[in-house]
Amino acid sequence: MMVVPDITYGLIPPMLISFSFITPLLSLMIKSRRFFIVYASTLGFLTFMLSLLVAINVFREGVVIYPFGGWPPPIGIAYIIDKLNATIALLAALIFLLSIISSSIYLGFYQKASTLAYFYTIVLAIFAGAIGSLYTGDIFNLFVMMEVMCIGLYTAVAFHRSKAEAIEAAIKYSFVSIIALVLYLFATILFYSGFQTLNMADLALKARGSIDGLISGGFFGNYFVDLIFALALTIWVFTLESALVPNHFWLPDAISEAPTPISAIFPVAESVAIYVVIRYMFTIFGPNSIIAEGHVRNTILLFLLILGSIASIIGGIMMAVQRDVKRLLGYSSISHIGFIYMAIGLALFTGVMHRALIASVFHMINYVISSSLLFISLISIEKITGSRNVDALAGLGRFLPLAGFSIVIGVLNLIGIPPLAGFYSKFMIYQVALEASQPIVAAITIVATAITLMGYMKLLYIVFGKPSMGGEKPREHLAASIPALILALICVVLGLSLTVGFINILEDVAASAYSYEPYVRVFYDYMKMLFPR
Repeated sequence: MMVVPDITYGLIPPMLISFSFITPLLSLMIKSRRFFIVYASTLGFLTFMLSLLVAINVFREGVVIYPFGGWPPPIGIAYIIDKLNATIALLAALIFLLSIISSSIYLGFYQKASTLAYFYTIVLAIFAGAIGSLYTGDIFNLFVMMEVMCIGLYTAVAFHRSKAEAIEAAIKYSFVSIIALVLYLFATILFYSGFQTLNMADLALKARGSIDGLISGGFFGNYFVDLIFALALTIWVFTLESALVPNHFWLPDAISEAPTPISAIFPVAESVAIYVVIRYMFTIFGPNSIIAEGHVRNTILLFLLILGSIASIIGGIMMAVQRDVKRLLGYSSISHIGFIYMAIGLALFTGVMHRALIASVFHMINYVISSSLLFISLISIEKITGSRNVDALAGLGRFLPLAGFSIVIGVLNLIGIPPLAGFYSKFMIYQVALEASQPIVAAITIVATAITLMGYMKLLYIVFGKPSMGGEKPREHLAASIPALILALICVVLGLSLTVGFINILEDVAASAYSYEPYVRVFYDYMKMLFPR
């Protein structure tokens, strides 16, 4: 383990929040559209490089703790970064950078620099909240960072404020999100009332009955009852934020009415919420914690398995009846979120827990990359026609080779066609279900995939269908097509790299979720360094 008092680990969220506040002020003095595009792209690149540096250091040195303001945890807020959150944060930063680059095409209709400044203010806030939610080791700071991310998201959904549908979608999303996060705040109060701490590593120690040498003290009151209520609220909140059935109703409207570069960010936001569920159910309250008593933990995982199975099928069925491409992708998200929760739920069977987590993390990575690349690919096509109807977009992918190729790769990856990575992550879920003696879950994986084919064929119709437009040949917008192509190539590389060691990285990432000892030890060692006896 290594304690690194390096500001790099805590720099990204404060940096992005600061520049988010500065951006509207800059628009009062600077009227150049190009400035704001370069400005946001530079911040996106810097965020990606910092997150890459953090990930490299974590994979090289082990779990890292970074205390803010010199206040030691659990008194102050600390970031605790392991291979799990470092990997997801790196993926989030990549999508952040590519969505900003592609937004320069999408925002071409807006001539005012102030409009671009408003848009990038929102985007910077979203990613400040996302990275902060991933890195934080404090459950209250998680609430704050999730608020920052969600406020940015439902503000972005209302970006086209002259459209009634956009305002309706923003109101719906904001209403349910605000209620959910207020309930999570109540859950943090319950956690604190029973465990006298807000630090995740401290909670993980106490959840396993260890309170020796901790300055936060012992348990208080009927802590087990507090824990059950708090954990139930927490899991409900973050399954809502990740749009797991039956809490999925807000996502199709929000993802379809948001500006398309923001739609490409929604998979990142969902992965952040799924990460929180994994962190709570495996790192903090794992199979050897006090909630294993009375089968409380297994009951929660069983519900996640059942709801994930239902979501994978419902999302596929709803895809088949959509004509709006973005709504179709919204229901595709619901289906794949279901697959991810199926894998998480299968971890209730102790013998396959590690492999179930590998499958869930791997499929989450595939889903985020593929879904984001499809939204980014649509920017060029949507800009040509001004429509999101499948029939209006038919055949355009043939005239835009980079965007068309990216759409094909993204669709095939989500379907799960070998040798793309999506095939291997779905096959892992199928294998884990069989190893856990759950043939019904294995069958649902196949059936749900077959059902989604009907929806994905509509997306392929955009590339291979008969063109519905005449006139001159459409022009490829490289600022959108190249970012999509980068993500498409990553899909291919991930599939091919499984044979050359990438599976070992996935195993390490998954192990950091359920092997709580390294996560806790770096906290405990830091405590002993500050308070030697």
